[in-house]
Amino acid sequence: MKQFLSGILDKLGFMVVTKRKIKTYQLAKLEQEYPMLEDKGIFIKARANEGLKKKLVEQGKTRWLEIGCGGTFDDYFVYIDLFPETLVNQKGKYYRLDMVNATDESLQKLGKFDLIRMQHVFEHFTPEAGRTVLENCAKLLNKDGYILISTPDLRKYIGFYLSGQIRNNFDWALNRIPKDSPNSFYFSVFSHSLPFEKHEWCYDAEGLLYQMEMVGKFKNAREITLEDEMANIPFTHNRPNEDVCVLAQLK
Repeated sequence: MKQFLSGILDKLGFMVVTKRKIKTYQLAKLEQEYPMLEDKGIFIKARANEGLKKKLVEQGKTRWLEIGCGGTFDDYFVYIDLFPETLVNQKGKYYRLDMVNATDESLQKLGKFDLIRMQHVFEHFTPEAGRTVLENCAKLLNKDGYILISTPDLRKYIGFYLSGQIRNNFDWALNRIPKDSPNSFYFSVFSHSLPFEKHEWCYDAEGLLYQMEMVGKFKNAREITLEDEMANIPFTHNRPNEDVCVLAQLK
C-alpha cells in the first residue's frame, strides 16, 4: 500500500522521503535516488539536520544571545537591538543596546552566554566597528562558548551578477530601484542595501575569518557550509541561497 501511494504521488510530481532517510543519506545518494532533489538536496538535508542547536540543547548550554533580532523571538534566546524596549515589549528577553559603544557595565548586566548569533547584522558595521563588536561579544561568552555569524556572501553575489541572475535573487531591491534597472544597480543594492539600513562592508568566508583572527579572542574558527554537521536552516543559515556562515569558540 505504501509503495502504491508513493507511486501515485511520484506521478503527480510529489515525493515522500522520511526525515530519517534525509538525515542519514549522503547528499549524492539522496539526489541519485530522488532526481527531483537535484541541486535542492543540500537545502532539504540542512532543514532536517538539527546541527548546532541540538548539540547545545543536549549539553544543557541553552543561554543564547541574538544580536539584531529584527523583532523575531525564539526559545532560549535573549535579544538585543536598537529598537526602543517599549516598542518591542519583550520584558526580560529584549534589551536595547548599541554593541559598538556598549560599556563594560551594560555588558555585565546581560550576563554570560553559551552562544551569540548574528544573522545578517555584521555587514551593517564598518570593519573597524565590527572588530569592536567581536571584542564585546568575547566579553559576553562563557568559556568555549560559540559565536555564529552569517552575512550575505560576496562570492555568491558576484556569481549571480556575472551569470545575469542577480535580479532573480532578491526582490527587495525594488524598494530602492526600478524593476528595469541594469544588473549593476541590483548588485549595488546588495553592496549598499537600503538607505535606512546600509551595508557598511562586504564579506565572504575569508573576510569573516580574517576579522575573527584580527580580534584574537576566538579559536576553532571555520566556515559552516550547508553540508556541515553543525548546519541547520534557519538556525545557522536563515537565507541559505545567499549567505555565508562562520562559527568559532571563545579561547
